Amino acid sequence: LRIRHFKRPFNTVVHLILSSPFTVNKHKPWIETSYHGVITENMDTVLLDPPLVALDKDAPVPYAGFRNFEPTFTICSFKIFGQDAPFEAVVLNRTSGEGVLRASSHVDCESQKEYTFIIQAYDCGAGPGGANWKKSHKAVVHIQVDDVNEFSPVFRESLYKASVTEGKIYDSILQVEAWDQDCSPQYSQICNYEIVTGGTPFAIDRNGNIRNTERLSYEKQQSYRIMVSAFDCGQKKAKEDVAIHIEVKPVCKPGWQGWNKRVDYEPGTGSKQLFPKMHLETCGGPLSAQTCVYFIRIICDRPKCIMWSECKTIHHFQSLSCR
Repeated sequence: LRIRHFKRPFNTVVHLILSSPFTVNKHKPWIETSYHGVITENMDTVLLDPPLVALDKDAPVPYAGFRNFEPTFTICSFKIFGQDAPFEAVVLNRTSGEGVLRASSHVDCESQKEYTFIIQAYDCGAGPGGANWKKSHKAVVHIQVDDVNEFSPVFRESLYKASVTEGKIYDSILQVEAWDQDCSPQYSQICNYEIVTGGTPFAIDRNGNIRNTERLSYEKQQSYRIMVSAFDCGQKKAKEDVAIHIEVKPVCKPGWQGWNKRVDYEPGTGSKQLFPKMHLETCGGPLSAQTCVYFIRIICDRPKCIMWSECKTIHHFQSLSCR
């Protein structure tokens, strides 16, 4: 404030000439050194801590008598520096320096979980077009992308098969597994499996292990087909259930299997295999080979008899030879 005196013949006139001390842009804008933000995928608003505010000492505060005064050096913009950072910073209030950070394009947690970039504040400068603007120091911004439970669990196999031996209780017959495409542990992990088929003698734990709750009988039922579903930790159910086929096998008995004590034969029908399905069941035990030939020979007087019961046995002997 400068006061100049001018002498006139009759009075003294005092002229007040205001000279603003803010005609020179002396100071740089100031912002925090670092910011941490959170954005929910598929949204555009970023929640920053601390809030995005730029301060400039050159910007005057209006005082009494100058309520309509408009500051010259205010915050005009924020600029972001970072390769492919899908964000933009917008000034909400030039006088207060308040700004907001928002997504400039689609943000997907499954594509990228976090971003780090640089931000600077710019004042409006002085002179025509704000040519003498000043910028703040560079601040680091770290953004975390929060996940949305948008994907359902999917089983790795379209069908599961297993077999059990009757009469046994199993801790785990087989294990099913589902996965989830979401990016966060809360929504990508499978927290529970459930057998949706009712009335079956089976149970499943949270790890996908299926066990029988009672001893199974081959004679009662040879196979079971059950349906299983999965849930992620956000309780989102699998889009499609998976089928489980469990075959019940009889208890293994070592020895020759597939033969009958009686074989019916009709005379005149030609040759016939006696035991076409006969096989030796070892039940996985050790084997040793031994060849044996058993001879049975019966000689009867056929011309003197019509029925076999009437035949008189002339010779009847047998022998066994093994090697």
